[in-house]
Amino acid sequence: MSSYPPQPPPSPPGPYAPGYSRAALRAQRQMLRAQARIEQQRQRALRRQLRDGQRRQQRALQRGSIVAPLLILALGVTILLSELGRIRWVVALRWYSRWWPLVMIGAGVILLLEWMADQRIFASGRLAASAPGGGVSGAAPSGQGRVLGGGLVFLLVLLALAGLGARLLWSPVEDALAWRNDGLADGSSELASLFGERYDADSSMANVLPQGTTLMIHNPRGDVTVSGSSSDGQVHVSVHTEAHAWDQVLVQRKMRALQPAFSMKNGVLSLNGNDVEGGEADLTVTLPHTAAVTIVADHGDVTVNETAGAVTISANHGDVDVSGVNNSVTLHLNDDDANLTLHSIHGPVVAEGHCGDIDISEVSGDLALQGDFFGSTDLEHIDGAIRFETSRTQFSAARLEDEFDVDNDSLDANELVGPVVVKAVDKNITLDRVQGSVTVSDRNGSVELTHTAPVDVLSIENHDGSVDVGLPGDSGFDLDARTRNGDMENDFGLSAQKTDSVSTLQGRVAGGGPAVTIATTDGDVTVRRSSVAPLPPVTPPQPITLQRGGGNPTPAQAAKKLPAPPAAPAGLPRDF
Repeated sequence: MSSYPPQPPPSPPGPYAPGYSRAALRAQRQMLRAQARIEQQRQRALRRQLRDGQRRQQRALQRGSIVAPLLILALGVTILLSELGRIRWVVALRWYSRWWPLVMIGAGVILLLEWMADQRIFASGRLAASAPGGGVSGAAPSGQGRVLGGGLVFLLVLLALAGLGARLLWSPVEDALAWRNDGLADGSSELASLFGERYDADSSMANVLPQGTTLMIHNPRGDVTVSGSSSDGQVHVSVHTEAHAWDQVLVQRKMRALQPAFSMKNGVLSLNGNDVEGGEADLTVTLPHTAAVTIVADHGDVTVNETAGAVTISANHGDVDVSGVNNSVTLHLNDDDANLTLHSIHGPVVAEGHCGDIDISEVSGDLALQGDFFGSTDLEHIDGAIRFETSRTQFSAARLEDEFDVDNDSLDANELVGPVVVKAVDKNITLDRVQGSVTVSDRNGSVELTHTAPVDVLSIENHDGSVDVGLPGDSGFDLDARTRNGDMENDFGLSAQKTDSVSTLQGRVAGGGPAVTIATTDGDVTVRRSSVAPLPPVTPPQPITLQRGGGNPTPAQAAKKLPAPPAAPAGLPRDF
């Protein structure tokens, strides 16, 4: 029998299996930990990448508000109009100081409308997602709402601070408290009642006014009414005082302080009132008919009538009404909301400053108006040279037989005697029944002119507007009219020529005569035949005797106060 080799003896017993290494096990564990850390880092990086992508997508879908672009656009337009001379910075700043809360209200309304629009969009998106086949149930609608960014908030805060600063710049502390400029001076008892109960009293006083002496009246608070009806050589004053206080002692003190007082210095008799907190004094003054008077009213209306002395008025807050004056009238106005009324003035009139509506009629003398007038200006029957001058309109004529009206967008005049000169911007100009030479410069408005016989020199230059001229058919004149981007029409049988975009109309009518020159752009030119009656001859005025004493100017002295009328323009100034 065969035999097998003997088996090897068994290994001695030990704690580990043969071939096992403790170092290898440690290395394997370290490798597994390293792999786990790498996997965690990769997962973390992937989550961060997904989160950043979602944020970028959300920012891309977010929409900003339109308020900021609108505000910047409005600011840019305002600056552009100021640089072009269409508006003045002073007027714009004053307007913004009063109405800047409307900017905040408008921005809030726009933001509210945008929010409502976003809510409607989100609601429609949710309905579409929940409809069958409309997408995954519960999915959010696409798009994001508008975001109120920090830039818009900063801009609104800056505009609010600018409005408050402008308001403080234009209004003193008492104007902010409302009672000084708008309370007692305007007859409002509601704000005045803050100072206590209302008390009033009446008193009178008189003083001799020497011949040739000027009366000067200064009333800080209250109305002033003056008439030249005193026949005894004295100044008579009726005083109506009104005060508000909480006790009788303070009332008596205020009533005494409100009483005006006479004083004589350097040949001038002064009647001075006092500025009393919570009180005002209305003065009714009668003086000799020929005495000159100077009035300074800080807060109150001024009325002057039936006097033959020179009248000078400075009105800071209140209306001015002057009538029946047989001498010169000089006015200084400082209230945008105040009205000026002049009627039956037999002498030169000069008014300067700023006010609201102006109504002047029956003036037998030169009339000069210069300043900023924020209402309508109505003139009627001015038997003297007229000069009207504001930052946007200049007008002058030798005489006004009928009416002259000017407002924000139109200038109308009827029965004028030239030379007539008009410079305007953004106004439709209508001159009817004009006699004498005429020069008109306008921009962004129409020009309509009707001339009486005989035809005089006419020069009309317009930009961005039509021109319509009516001329008598039996008067000779030489016509030279041209327009760019417009048509030509005429009733005199002349043939128009057109080259590219320029149309011209030239020719001699009825043997020729004064030059009639018309030029415009972006508007039609019409030269029509008119048949208006000539203006009646001027009736020589009655001689006016002006008092030479008491500061009353002679006619030559009064004429020197009138600024010279503007020269006929060769074209539109650069500011227009």
